[in-house]
Amino acid sequence: MPGITGIITRHALGDEKEKVDLMLKCMLHESFYTHGTYQNQDNGFFIGFCALEQSFANCMPVINENKDIVLFLTGETYHDQTDINNLKQRGHIFNLGDASCLVHMYEEEGENLFKKLNGWFNGVILDLRIPKVILFNNRNGIRRLYYYENNDYFAFSSEAKSLLKVFPELREISFKSVGEVLTRDCVLGNRTYFPKINLLPPCSAWTFHKGAIQKKIYFDAAELENQPILSKEQFVERLADTFTRILPRYFATGTVGLGITGGLDTRLIIACLNPKPGELPCYTWGGTYRDIFDVRIAPKVAAACRQKHTTFRLDDKKLLKEYPYQVEKVTDISDGLESIDKTDALYFNRMARDIAPVRMTGKYGSQVIKGIFGFAARPPYMHLIDDDFKQYLDAANKTTSELQKAHPLTFLLQGAIPWWWNAFVTLESSQVEIRSPFLDNDFIKVLYQAPPLPSKFGVQFELDLIAKMKPALMGIPTTGTYGGNGPWPIPDLIKQFIKLLGILDKIYIRERLPYNMTHVIARADKLIISPLRIDRLVMGFADFRRYRTWFRDELADYLRDILLSEKTLSRPYYNRDSLIKIVNDHISGKGNYLREIRKVLQLELTHRVLLEKI
Repeated sequence: MPGITGIITRHALGDEKEKVDLMLKCMLHESFYTHGTYQNQDNGFFIGFCALEQSFANCMPVINENKDIVLFLTGETYHDQTDINNLKQRGHIFNLGDASCLVHMYEEEGENLFKKLNGWFNGVILDLRIPKVILFNNRNGIRRLYYYENNDYFAFSSEAKSLLKVFPELREISFKSVGEVLTRDCVLGNRTYFPKINLLPPCSAWTFHKGAIQKKIYFDAAELENQPILSKEQFVERLADTFTRILPRYFATGTVGLGITGGLDTRLIIACLNPKPGELPCYTWGGTYRDIFDVRIAPKVAAACRQKHTTFRLDDKKLLKEYPYQVEKVTDISDGLESIDKTDALYFNRMARDIAPVRMTGKYGSQVIKGIFGFAARPPYMHLIDDDFKQYLDAANKTTSELQKAHPLTFLLQGAIPWWWNAFVTLESSQVEIRSPFLDNDFIKVLYQAPPLPSKFGVQFELDLIAKMKPALMGIPTTGTYGGNGPWPIPDLIKQFIKLLGILDKIYIRERLPYNMTHVIARADKLIISPLRIDRLVMGFADFRRYRTWFRDELADYLRDILLSEKTLSRPYYNRDSLIKIVNDHISGKGNYLREIRKVLQLELTHRVLLEKI
């Protein structure tokens, strides 16, 4: 993934440049990355960087006119045009549309700049006037920065594998972290799989000067939590006004494509932006099993807004044929964060890059507006877990309970999103620049002022704003069966039919079902549904991913090779006999063990790709 890496020395050992070169090499996943290194041996600063072509950060290093301030950035920052104009008026020279403005903003404002920065980013400033280094990131820590420190140096990287490659002493896995992944599908806190590698916390501006580190936080979420609460009318008005005001920031630079779905979040973006005809290329993802609702609905939304639309179709046969290679590549790029049932995201974002180097999404809209966390306990069946290891799953639950005592929105923004939701961004960002307006500083500030609201407030807010900004879109139903207004009773019948098909698909492909139906459906599918091809009649409308059946059928040999190998069976996390039974029962159709399989496979590949092959 494009990013930054480097070493800040306390005591120079003489091999820092070679180490940084090797760290950087681990990050060069694609031919369209630009990259380079920078060193200031006198002060012990050694930096490596890489960026996507045509991206906001493809201008490194950025150096001021006096050549005494150097900046490196990964990700993007978003600014209003008035800020850019003011900087120009003060005589600074920089390129419009890239990160070169930031070094001059730092000249003008010093470390006060960090509190004002908006976006998903992390970076390094070398202030040679002092000299000092400032390592900083955004308010949510979405773009990860891993670090390791010892008596001789402080090493950091956007990818954990860079540190693992150069420092062999880091190649071990934390039992505590494994317990958290098995329970919550992510490592909690500012920790990682690897006990000696940590994450830069959100809102960090760490200063390095003469071998000493000041670990400062430039913004306290309490400032947002302690704002006065608005009335419902004030809140709705301010939230709508803020969203429409900040949205142009996210289309001001670069060539942007909209990854549009059949849902409300991307529809809200295109409605409020109201682009000129043909100005905003749109695209949607689907598979070859059947056209899902997104593929059926999104082109209608684009057409209503007079925009060109492209459907990217994943070739299921190609994915399954290449799966062993692709899933290892995804594990490598994402540092083991991405789930093994989201491997297709790499294919799709490569295709999206052909449309535009920047991908606008509705990511996090449902989380911050509708309160859909997604962060939940998803433990495996406990008979899979070795008795001595169960203590680590218990510890994960206790840790989560303590962390969730924070303000709910703060926990979402600085916990659930960077720990759990981050996996999607990590993989996608290896191919395109990802943007979403829903975590904008100004928008989030208003959300903290929400009064008590009904459970369906978020949905109604989006529907009302879409109706106001682009009424024509209300005639098109969403995947959630909202909208689609028209003569009675046909729209209601269509909505109910859409809802039913979505439910049937979830029943068929979900990893767990209520009322003890999980294994019953798996057995019915193996004996009746699949042999008679009944699934072809009503399944496949909600999701193109079909990993439950793929692991049972097409990927069965791969599963046996990996999960029933002596190496996997010998891991201290599992009950050996239970793991053998789970894999065999899933493949034979006696049960649905998708959750157990994806967790064990993800952890096993993390071991093999990031620790053993590195």
